[in-house]
Amino acid sequence: MARNYPVNGNATNTQSSTLPLVTLLSTANIRPRIYDLMFGSGAGPADNAARYLVQRCTSTGTPGSSITPQALDPGEPVALATSGLAAFSVGPTLTANAYLLQIPVNMRATFRWAPKDGKEIVLPAAASNGIAFLPVQVSSAWDQAFSIQFEE
Repeated sequence: MARNYPVNGNATNTQSSTLPLVTLLSTANIRPRIYDLMFGSGAGPADNAARYLVQRCTSTGTPGSSITPQALDPGEPVALATSGLAAFSVGPTLTANAYLLQIPVNMRATFRWAPKDGKEIVLPAAASNGIAFLPVQVSSAWDQAFSIQFEE
């Protein structure tokens, strides 16, 4: 049975097509599957909009900090996948035109993506390969809260 982990965090969604809000990266030993994404804001509501692209990447870049995925089942081992959080000083190497999702978000509403079983986003079994969540369009930056759930 698969082991399940969340990556949760908050970061300012500063517009960029090269510096992600967050990344999720694999290793040579696993093929993580993303099965749930949530984006929202706990800030005072305003009519602000953002558009994120989920793009494949082949390096870690230099994140401002890292997020340690926590096992949903406390009996499971530490996750092998890793995650980086904005503000990136150097972005990851993005795979050209490898866009997996486009996520439009309004600050007044929470967005959730939960694919049908078997239709998850699968990361390759290769070190430092994964996905980047890029805030490519932002009407006004705000504190973006997110939760990414994946299995190994």
